[in-house]
Amino acid sequence: MRTVLSRVGPVLALVAAVFMAACGGSTMLATLPDDDAPAAAKSATQNDATAPVSATIRGTVVDASNRPLANMTVECLGDVHCTQPQYQVSADGQGQAHRITFTDAKGAFVLVANSLPGTSSASFMMNANGLGYDEAWRQVAWPGPACSSSESRCTVTVDFKLSATGQ
Repeated sequence: MRTVLSRVGPVLALVAAVFMAACGGSTMLATLPDDDAPAAAKSATQNDATAPVSATIRGTVVDASNRPLANMTVECLGDVHCTQPQYQVSADGQGQAHRITFTDAKGAFVLVANSLPGTSSASFMMNANGLGYDEAWRQVAWPGPACSSSESRCTVTVDFKLSATGQ
């Protein structure tokens, strides 16, 4: 049986590589002893689940009458870093990761959300608030496991409606 498996293994690896290449996946092959195959499969699955994800978050903040609210704070919380779309990492790989932004005159905001390396959360929390208004919360789901904020399919819309304080 081991002889049959040792001959079938390379063929299956080649078929898997062709399939992965056709589907846009990695074509990197590793030759492993038979005993390590289940551990390698589990490790690959864990790495896919914890690969960093990024998405563009667009939205608006309005009052109870749907009027846009300017200069409201929009914030990300949890296993996520949110930055302005024009955020640039310095040459040494360091940069200041902002977790908040403010709405413009039309109540609109744009952020780039980046999952933290090694985390596997399917979502994160955001809130909007400002002087004279109660805080509103939204749970935001990542658009996909392999998303990048540079792709249009990885844009999420998050709108907030704030109530005046005391109402």
